[in-house]
Amino acid sequence: MKRWHLWSAALVALILLALSAAAIRNARKKQAQNKREVAYKSALNSYSAALRPGRPRQEVENYLRTKAVGFQQMCCIDGRSAFADLVKIGKEDAPWYCGEQNIYVAFQFAAVEPHVAFKAFDSDRLKSVTIFRWLEGCL
Repeated sequence: MKRWHLWSAALVALILLALSAAAIRNARKKQAQNKREVAYKSALNSYSAALRPGRPRQEVENYLRTKAVGFQQMCCIDGRSAFADLVKIGKEDAPWYCGEQNIYVAFQFAAVEPHVAFKAFDSDRLKSVTIFRWLEGCL
């Protein structure tokens, strides 16, 4: 009977240790996520302060090139805008069905003249600067 009590006490201690370790790990992951979110907002605020809505695409892209910031273009982030310029600012864990989840500052533009499909125009005007999370390489 005494052995049974020792084993059950050891099992309870082991379960409590595992639960404590899981709680600590979860708290650290949340703290790291919060730290990354602060960095994303800081990057967004920096770009938003330097590049106000209404600026032409050419000016925005020249600013990025001057700062040696790489960017890519993507069509239709919100379904209605002209091509957006994306600046990668981070990476998050992706769900199992995707290869990666990248975090971008998205410079969304509005066309001010008729557009040829899938082409960015220097005359497009900056509409907004936002955080854009993009799951890439998904099944």
